[in-house]
Amino acid sequence: MRAEFKEDCRYSDEIREDTRDVFYKWLKRYGWDIPELDEDVAAKLILTEMRKELEALEAKHCGGQCDTEPPSCPN
Repeated sequence: MRAEFKEDCRYSDEIREDTRDVFYKWLKRYGWDIPELDEDVAAKLILTEMRKELEALEAKHCGGQCDTEPPSCPN
């Protein structure tokens, strides 16, 4: 197994957790600034901005779409 795949297996849970943390950080910040916050609308706006940046990173690092699926990780 490639070293990069081993690292992905090792860190995939942390990457997903960090991604969720960033999302909820911004949702909380919107709530500070907007007392009558509609969380659904705020979530859509934040996710749209996150998706735009992920697409820019995919264009830079993957030629448009990253679809690399590592082999099954050992448990």
